[in-house]
Formats: sequence, C-alpha cells, structure tokens
Amino acid sequence: MWIEKRGQQHRVYWRNQNQTGPKKSFEPFGTRDQAELFRQLARASSLPRAVAYVRNPSEEALMELLGRRPLSRPAETSTAVQAVAGVLGSSTGVGDRYNPRVGVTFAHLWQRWLNSQRHLEESTHDLYEQYGQNHLLPFFREIDLGLIQRAEPLRAADAVPGTVYVDDWVRQMLAKPRRNNAQRPIKDSKLSIKFIRNVHTVLKQVLQFAVDERPALLEINPAREIRLPKQDRREMFFLQDAAAYVALRAAMDDHFRPLLDFLVGTGARFGEAAGLLVRHLHLDVDRPYVDIRVVLKWARKKWKLGRPKTKSSVRRITLSPKLVEVLRPLVDGKADDEHVFTMVEGGPLHHGNFYNRYFRPAVKVAGKPVPSRLRIHDLRHTHAAWLLSDGVPSYVVQRRLGHSSSLTTENVYGHLTPDADDRTLRLVDRRLPDFLVRDDEGAVPCRLSKWESALPEFDVDDEDDLAA
Repeated sequence: MWIEKRGQQHRVYWRNQNQTGPKKSFEPFGTRDQAELFRQLARASSLPRAVAYVRNPSEEALMELLGRRPLSRPAETSTAVQAVAGVLGSSTGVGDRYNPRVGVTFAHLWQRWLNSQRHLEESTHDLYEQYGQNHLLPFFREIDLGLIQRAEPLRAADAVPGTVYVDDWVRQMLAKPRRNNAQRPIKDSKLSIKFIRNVHTVLKQVLQFAVDERPALLEINPAREIRLPKQDRREMFFLQDAAAYVALRAAMDDHFRPLLDFLVGTGARFGEAAGLLVRHLHLDVDRPYVDIRVVLKWARKKWKLGRPKTKSSVRRITLSPKLVEVLRPLVDGKADDEHVFTMVEGGPLHHGNFYNRYFRPAVKVAGKPVPSRLRIHDLRHTHAAWLLSDGVPSYVVQRRLGHSSSLTTENVYGHLTPDADDRTLRLVDRRLPDFLVRDDEGAVPCRLSKWESALPEFDVDDEDDLAA
C-alpha cells in the first residue's frame, strides 16, 4: 500500500489480487493525515473493513474496524474511536461530515453510457472511446460520482475531502500538448479549444446519464455551466489570384493536378473528393455537374465510404467547361463504382500521404506567390474567396460549399469582400445628391448642438430595425 498526491487528492493505492479486474485500486482523501491513518488501520485490521468504513461511515463499521463490539451509549466512546472518527469522519456525531458518495465510479458510468450509444456511427463510437481513454478516464476513472463537482467551493470549509473538480480538468486540458500519430507530445503545442469543447460535450452527456438515471445518482450535472475560452479561428490562407494557383499547379505532380483543379474549382472538401465515384460525375448533360453524396473515411483500420454528416453537405455542384475537360480523361474506361481520384500507385486518396509527399513539397517549390503555410483545406477557402470577391451572392456560395446557412458563409468569409463593399459605396454615391460636401475621410461633417450633446447616449443596432 502506498500514498500518492494527485492534484488536491492524497490517494492510498493497493494492488488487487483478483486477476479479472483492474491491477490496482485507490481510495482518495483530502489530507495526508487521513490517508496515513487509513493505511495504518487497513494494515492493523483489514483492507476491506477500512474501505467499507470510509465509503459508508457508521458506528457498526467503525467498531468492526477497531475490533470492538458496538457500544451501548455514545458517552462510552473511547478516545481511540473519537480520534479515528474525527480524522476519517463518521455518522456517529463525532467528526460528522457530509458524505456525498453514491457508490458508483466514473469508470462504471462511462462504460454504461458508451454501451448505450447504439445509434452512433462506428467512427464516432471509436472517437468517443479515444476521448475516454486519453482524456476522461485518466482524470476521473475511480472517482465516486458524488465526489465530482463543478468547481472548488468559495469557502474551504465546504470542501469535501477527496472531491475532484471539472474546472480543474478543464485547466489540465488547456495545458495539454497535442500528440502526433506515435502519441508523442508535439513541442510548443496545445489542444485546440474546439477539441476541448468536443471532449467536454461528451463529459456532459456522460454525467447527464447519471442525472437521468432512476433513481437519480446525481441531482445536478457538474459539467454544465463550465465556461471555456472562445475558440480562436484558425488563420485561413488563400491563393490571391490565378498566377498563384498556376505556380502551385506547376509544382504539383502531374497525377494530382486534376485533383487540385477540382478542389479549387468546386470548393469541395478533401474527403468529398476522395469519396467521389465515377457515377457521381455528369459531364455530358447541358449543365455538367457533380453530386456530392459520399465521403471517404478511415475507420477501424480500413477505408469506408460514408454519408456526409449534415444534410446540406449532400449537394449538387455545377462544373465549369474547363473543369469538365480536365475531369473527362479521369473517368474514361472506368466503371461507375470506381474512384475518380486515386494515389499514384492506385487505391483511394490518403490525406496524410498526399499532404506530406506531394502537397507540402509543391507549396515549398512554388515559392512566394503561394503562402508557405497553405493547407489542402485552404483550396476550399480560395474557391469561396474568389467567388465572393467577384460579387457572387453569399447564398450561392453557401450552396456550393455545403454550409447549412448563408450566415455561416458570412461569418467565415464576410471579411473577404472589400471589392463588393467598394461597389456598394459607389452605388450609394450615385444615389446621393451632388451638393453634399464631404471631408477628406469621406464622411459628412456634423456637429451636435449643445442641447443634443446633453441627451443620453443610446446604442442603436439591428434589433432596433427589427422592432420597428
């Protein structure tokens, strides 16, 4: 038996003799003294008795732990009994404290919840398992559900020994480095806010499972009302003009040039291009188009075709005449169920291999016209930027990209329309009378009167327009 300090806990560990269960178990305590006394009593009496008393404090369990018969009157409680009860806590009135334990560990709840998620896709189920093994179970595994609280109480006296806090888990996640495919930490890296938010959402669902249980194991969900930092939008890079794209295309391996043309010409995602089958291309109709219906996924160590995650991602994209001529040789002689785009050696596109062996080297060779940190997904951003900067309505771009709402398109790419803003200003100027005089900054000078300056200041926003 040994003691380890983990965060605010002092844990007493011991090795289990049962070969079918976990190799070791532990009991958490709030102070070192409690952990030491528990270990001494477990050695002097027995480990099962010590654990039984701590998890369900009672006079009978305490007497059995100390090897004594229950006392007839509380006044006869010995000094030894008072000392033990005062340190470990009991329900006899001596050292009495709140015991929130419910008798179910997080590990048990996690497995029950995961087994109940029968509606999930295999890839999503596997992802949740990874969340649990890598980020949730290491922190919460053997903790009793009643000892998981949202945040540390303001008064130290209200803290229950052995309690762990979701707030501390979030703080730990914010400090965690990202890991590579070999599970080695990446230097000077941190988990993204989006990833932490995803894992936190799963944690909320798991603990809500205990709230919804009947009878309920928890009254409230301790993972709710946890505020995470705002998500930093990843910097987007664009090919500013045709010259930049020509430089990138010239540096790319001949086999993958049609793939680049398709990505930048349609705004499709890489997974959508990888899953594109010959039967999805319609090149000989009056208005040639491609149907985005499936995506290629790597799940459970094999390639799988799956449907897009959202309904809006299932869409039809019209193709330009130049793009039609680029794609035609790729489908000639192929069966309907064959992939349009493949790796050089054959087989489906592999994102990691394509990026490391072909895309990154091409970006490096292309040089200055191409941003050095350009990613494959930035070709999708480039498609949107070209359309919006030329005045194409956002709802048209929304449909081509597969966004669920034009608001999403505006939020992501709204800052890329300076040319459209300029056209708007010219349109407004044409409607305004010529006698309006403007200053050098392009605004009409206006000075408030003394009476106007004394008026209270009001915020005016879009809600006022809606109210009107």
